[in-house]
Amino acid sequence: MLMMKKLIYYLFIVALIPAFCACSDEDEPNTPPPSKGEEAVEKIVETLESKPEVSQFVELLKKADMADVTEEQLTVFAVKNPAEAALSSRADALDETSLKRHIAKGSYTKDKLTDGMQLESLNGETLYITRTGNEVFVNGTIIEGEAIPAGNSYVYVVPEVIQKQEAPVTYKHQTTINVKELAAKYIMDGVELPPLSEVTVTAKDGNNNQPVGTFKTNAEGTTIISHNCDTLTYRLEKTDFTDLDDGRVYAGTLSADGNYMYKDLNGDGKIDDRDKVYDTEWPYQLDYRNVIKEANSTQEHFMVQVDKKEAQKKVWDNEMEKYRNVVTSINQQLLTGYGGFDYNDIATLSEQLIDASMQLNTAYESSGLRGSDRLSNEVLTDYMEMQMNLFEYYKWDLSGNLEQTLIQQKDILPADLAAQAKLRLARIYLLKEEYAKALETAKELTSQGETEVLLICAIANHKQGNASEAVEQLNRARKANNLEAVSSVNDNELIETCHICLISSGHLYPYYRILDEDINYMNKVQGFDKSKNHLLPFPQDLLDRNPTLKQNEGYK
Repeated sequence: MLMMKKLIYYLFIVALIPAFCACSDEDEPNTPPPSKGEEAVEKIVETLESKPEVSQFVELLKKADMADVTEEQLTVFAVKNPAEAALSSRADALDETSLKRHIAKGSYTKDKLTDGMQLESLNGETLYITRTGNEVFVNGTIIEGEAIPAGNSYVYVVPEVIQKQEAPVTYKHQTTINVKELAAKYIMDGVELPPLSEVTVTAKDGNNNQPVGTFKTNAEGTTIISHNCDTLTYRLEKTDFTDLDDGRVYAGTLSADGNYMYKDLNGDGKIDDRDKVYDTEWPYQLDYRNVIKEANSTQEHFMVQVDKKEAQKKVWDNEMEKYRNVVTSINQQLLTGYGGFDYNDIATLSEQLIDASMQLNTAYESSGLRGSDRLSNEVLTDYMEMQMNLFEYYKWDLSGNLEQTLIQQKDILPADLAAQAKLRLARIYLLKEEYAKALETAKELTSQGETEVLLICAIANHKQGNASEAVEQLNRARKANNLEAVSSVNDNELIETCHICLISSGHLYPYYRILDEDINYMNKVQGFDKSKNHLLPFPQDLLDRNPTLKQNEGYK
């Protein structure tokens, strides 16, 4: 009986369970599924989470009520955080109303955002699209970069809060930029200069330096800048092309001798240094208040294709100039004590020369100028100047085959470059006390009458006991430098002539070693010690990097 009662009780409890469940379901309200707009915004938030520059916009987007948004395709203009906004000039804060102004119905790639287009935002306002060149603006605010896909939507980054606008944007000025390729062959063949596409035109307001935008010329070589700047400043850029020649603006024509003509910027009827642009980074400035009276203008420009080797040569020339300036300064100090130089400070001076030499060595290795063409040979000749200096100042043959390289160069290079190789080779022979070779090499150059060549011949003859020849060559050098003739080379005449004639050449220092003379001879240089200071000391860090190098004698 008891078992039967328990069974009835359990059956009763089981029967009540569905009723309890039903009551529980009725007590909890039904949760509606997310709207298509909420799903779209969720995808957009997920995409922008990896963009810290718009983090404040994302936080507002997360909190915004999108339940009534039915569009599953949106175009969002995400505002940069105020601290990140390079163009921000407004301090407007975003709220839910203005946030929805930054979300348009429909999904548009950048190429679909055409000039004059009108979008409807989620808060019911009209967004006006304007386009100048490749730059797109929404209500006058520039869009930065390209579209960011986010599900079925697209996101763009804008630098500041988009303002409400009641009508399409209008501009005070429209500047049309036309760019053509300038090449002598077109003009000489009577062919019209072709348009140059893909030229980047970067523009800014000339009064406050605020960016206007970046534009590119189309297939017709044209781009249009719509702007409100009364003073517009801009520059042109295209890989392997230039619009300036040492600051001068190409005029698009040739002179009678076939050279490019330049614009007479100051209008004085002649082309000189006063026609160079003031700022080569921003060479063009248009004044719509005082110079250009019309609201709009068309500007024609010409760009010349740059020879890559010519461009590389210019870079090298700058490096070589820096190196020579260092050498000139060091020579002044070594030979005259300029600036209070004391040979007890020789280590510091030596470090400067080694640093400059190693920088030039790196520049040569990365110059890309190798070969048998004229420019490559000129660069190689310059580079050998540095190697020659290392041999003269340190007795260091950097390449290990300096003499052989110069022998090859004197035989294969053009005459003017070969002459430099011969002169350096003759100097090496003097330093190595191979006087017959020095004389033989220098005699190949005596017809040019160069002072240093005459001095090399005089020294080589003197060292070989050819007194009359030595005097004759020395007097030719002295006459060329308005010095009185001498009758012998026995009373310091050689070092005196070398000092006076070569002090400004940068080649004097090794001659004191060749002639075994004190540098104190003409001007007292404190601390000079002939037993060691005819060579400079290697910096310790250079010795550490090059275990085969040995410190020059007399230095620790």
